[in-house]
Amino acid sequence: MPQDRYPSAIRPANAEHITIYYDSESFAGWPFNHGFKAFSQDELLISFSRGPCNYKSRYDMGHHVVDARGGEYVTMRSSDGGRSWPLEGMQSLGSRQDIERPLYQNPGDAPLQPCDWSSLDFFLTAGFGIPPDRDQNLGYIQYSRDRGHTWEGPYRMPTFGFAWAQVKPDYIVRPDGVVLLFVTVGLGDGAPRNRLVAVYASPDAGLSWHYLSSITAETPDWRFVKRYYASPVLLDDGRILVALRCQMDARNAWPEIFESGDGGRSWRFRSRVSDWGGPTDLTLLDDGRLLAVYGYRTPPYGIRARLSEDDGATWGAELILRDDGGSWDLGYPRTALLGGCKVITAYYFNCASDEKQLDGGVRHIAATIFKP
Repeated sequence: MPQDRYPSAIRPANAEHITIYYDSESFAGWPFNHGFKAFSQDELLISFSRGPCNYKSRYDMGHHVVDARGGEYVTMRSSDGGRSWPLEGMQSLGSRQDIERPLYQNPGDAPLQPCDWSSLDFFLTAGFGIPPDRDQNLGYIQYSRDRGHTWEGPYRMPTFGFAWAQVKPDYIVRPDGVVLLFVTVGLGDGAPRNRLVAVYASPDAGLSWHYLSSITAETPDWRFVKRYYASPVLLDDGRILVALRCQMDARNAWPEIFESGDGGRSWRFRSRVSDWGGPTDLTLLDDGRLLAVYGYRTPPYGIRARLSEDDGATWGAELILRDDGGSWDLGYPRTALLGGCKVITAYYFNCASDEKQLDGGVRHIAATIFKP
């Protein structure tokens, strides 16, 4: 049997693991939801959610408790290439309730000045973190023009008739200047699988938004598999690739790649990255290869990745970044380029070696620096 069809998983040489934020009385998670960016090889900014948690009951560890009810959204900054993250530099963007309050009070509030979404100094964060259990329609964005020192928003995003819109910092800027934002939306008929990724487009640098298209699968499992949480990249030839989270449940998920050759107006399936994993962050490396990084929520729990040298048509051997997780409740990675094809991938994690062992260890923010 040809071995190249079933390559063994490998570990990147010289991978360096870093703890960004750890508090034994907090649940910290989901940098994929809130953003991570390298402004230079030295200066990086990460945004994530944290909420109080004593790790004494499964209820207290529920995502609907630590994020939706008690969550605070924060940023942290590194000035040494991601190796240290001073706690005194943490900035609070507010509790979820604080952020949502102006959205209720001023639902039509919108930016007055356009913003350069392609600027190196631009940083986007978004919400909310988990789907609503009632008709809130509170998908929003916040952004900074100065590397996260000052913020504008929150600005409520339109739903275009969908039941709700779940916004994350997943965007590209087309060569014609149109901003494409990839939004998970609910269809509102009560079925748990009825969500999809809608492409929002702004022709005026974020002043207004319009519906452009939806990414849907024409596969036998489309009726019972959720496909959502997009991570897009723009290739040099103008094609757009998007990694989607495909999921039966939290432990049975995998990444798929979809492609558009017409600026995001239509989409087709391109490949499946791996057997399991997700959500997935897709990154175009300096040498033109694609890097897909995802949480691995089957034993041994951890963080894994794959590389593609043909624009996502095929994928190489699986890279094991971490396999020391204490439970499935981890992942949601974001990757930033550090130059010379070196990358840093941030994620939330829990360690099997942690002394607090209720469904895994303390949920904290960690990162791995490596050369794919």
